[in-house]
Amino acid sequence: MYNKVIYFNNDDQRKDYCAGQVYYDFLDYAFEKTDYFMLVYINYYSEGYTKRQKNIKNALNKYKVKSRSNPSWPGTLQMECRNTTYKIVFYKNCEEAKAILKEVDCLSDWSGGNPEDLAFFKGNQCWFYSVGHEMIAAIIHADENDIEFLEGKGLAKRENAFIPDDNYFDAYNEVIES
Repeated sequence: MYNKVIYFNNDDQRKDYCAGQVYYDFLDYAFEKTDYFMLVYINYYSEGYTKRQKNIKNALNKYKVKSRSNPSWPGTLQMECRNTTYKIVFYKNCEEAKAILKEVDCLSDWSGGNPEDLAFFKGNQCWFYSVGHEMIAAIIHADENDIEFLEGKGLAKRENAFIPDDNYFDAYNEVIES
């Protein structure tokens, strides 16, 4: 088990380095390393999903392995917004699903009118999470290959990798497969 956490560079939430070809390369890498990914669909103030959310949800539906509605997911362990509902959906990794994720141009696009907060899982363990609107992203069980990949793409700096002194990130795990 690898226990290093490495956050992506984000220049105080002003620039998303995981954009364009780097974002597409990251998706390719994540799909090689993991089994599942997760997106959050938020219906703010009961106004309904955006057209873009509906289109993505429908396109990914055949790859869905689990969904739930309690407002807790990697990066956001508790969310309460009045008259708002949350659908957290987990999908099996496959080339067709990856192609749908590549319809956006950067990691921070997983916010706003799109589904939010892309995450990846190895089995039941969260490997990567993001908070799209804050441009926060991290691999939370990084190995040497992960660190080299992120450094090589300009997404993170080795010296920023650390071993957490508690088990906080265990709360990001999800029972997807039994």
